[in-house]
Amino acid sequence: MAGANLPAKKYKKKSPTITRLSFEFDGGSTQFIDIARALSILNRKFYRQGVYYYVNSVEIYNDETGVVDLHTLPDNWITKNAHQRGFKLFQKMNAMVDDVSSGFRPKYHDFKVFMSSRHFQAGSASPRLYDINAATSGPLNPDDWIYSKFVSADDDHNGAANADEFNVHMLGGHNGQTGSWESIGLIRSYQDSRATVQITDPQDTPTSMAPIDPLINVFDFSSEEQMNDIIENLDADNDNTPYDVDNYIGRMDASMQHVARIGTEVGVGRVGRAAGFCAPFGLICVDPHGVNTAFRVVLNLAVGTYHGVYAERA
Repeated sequence: MAGANLPAKKYKKKSPTITRLSFEFDGGSTQFIDIARALSILNRKFYRQGVYYYVNSVEIYNDETGVVDLHTLPDNWITKNAHQRGFKLFQKMNAMVDDVSSGFRPKYHDFKVFMSSRHFQAGSASPRLYDINAATSGPLNPDDWIYSKFVSADDDHNGAANADEFNVHMLGGHNGQTGSWESIGLIRSYQDSRATVQITDPQDTPTSMAPIDPLINVFDFSSEEQMNDIIENLDADNDNTPYDVDNYIGRMDASMQHVARIGTEVGVGRVGRAAGFCAPFGLICVDPHGVNTAFRVVLNLAVGTYHGVYAERA
């Protein structure tokens, strides 16, 4: 009987999804991947950028000897909080229109950010599919994937009636100047908006009198004043923060988290591989070294319940 010799229903493929993403790059230049953008293109579904995507493994195909570094955003609370702050302000700004009129929200409305100012300038790589004899489909592009823009009501008092409109990126400082911003660094803005801990944390212990206190000196058998030295160390050391209080990770461009370095050489058939990693908001920087010709990057994504891939909410 037709259909009788089939796998059990529990092995039915429920959400067919392309999770192997291929990108072609020119040698020598730093470029960027937006996983949500690539997934949306290949699967004809809307994937949100503002989640944590997981890569199981990476492959590099290259016809010359060289190395390619892969970087992501720092996977810490600063990145998460800065992104959430930007998202809330973006929603609040758009809600102003909702108060006046309805129906202006686009169907695929989302908060989309650049990884850095370099990503803002370079844009995102598009995925590829292939034909025989190593022919490619060419870059597959979306009809519409616009990174989020803020429109500021801040009056720069220059006499012009134009509102200040700008994009946002995660890492590094701001691009442009007051009244003509191009892109704002979310982590830098988050740092500038927060109160921080005090450099000096006064102690409650009256240590100035401690070395001559009779009860403390009960156990000071040493002629070298051991107890007094211990007290002075406890008073003087480790009062300040165990990190640079003025430096939020991500406020500078040089804040990417290195997740893989993949080399290719003749001995391994010019294919390099690396283990997987978490990509906050699906943003990856591809940085080649000593590579002058075209190369291919393949991401094998973790399978899950978010339109066929594994992702976690920020």
